[in-house]
Amino acid sequence: MNTFVFITGPNGVGKSTVCKAIHHRLSHSAWLESEWCRMTNPFILNEETISLTTNNITHMLRSYLACAWLDYVIFSYGFHGPRQQIWETVLRNLGDIPYTFVPITLTCGEREHSARMAGDGRDQARMQRALAGRYLYDALPYPAIDTTHLTIDQTADRVIEIVQAANSPGT
Repeated sequence: MNTFVFITGPNGVGKSTVCKAIHHRLSHSAWLESEWCRMTNPFILNEETISLTTNNITHMLRSYLACAWLDYVIFSYGFHGPRQQIWETVLRNLGDIPYTFVPITLTCGEREHSARMAGDGRDQARMQRALAGRYLYDALPYPAIDTTHLTIDQTADRVIEIVQAANSPGT
């Protein structure tokens, strides 16, 4: 049975960077970046593109989770706007597939969050949206890792510790 490693957190917190690091460390893994499933030009979320995004994510995750060669499927996703609705639908669509679900929320201090986004070259409006949506992750019932003072390697180590604990006998 595959382990589905779900990494969430505010935009700009470092989800993609951490996923890339854990993907390289976990043998027999696949990493699906949510942006790959919703890249349109222009980017807009309406009824049709929400359906398209939901179908793309569902299809890709189902394909990866059905692959017996893979042990780990890594997926990064941020909640804001209609994305929560998309995620809930995707999870329902995967309900008939056996997998071990290991969700993890990445956080960091607001000052560090702003610095990371500025370092990525994000515009001010995008940064403000991300900072305004930070509260969405506070109530999630997932293990959280505060990455404020951690390197990428240290964060990846903590993610892998959580994944290994979830796969230990008796958990």
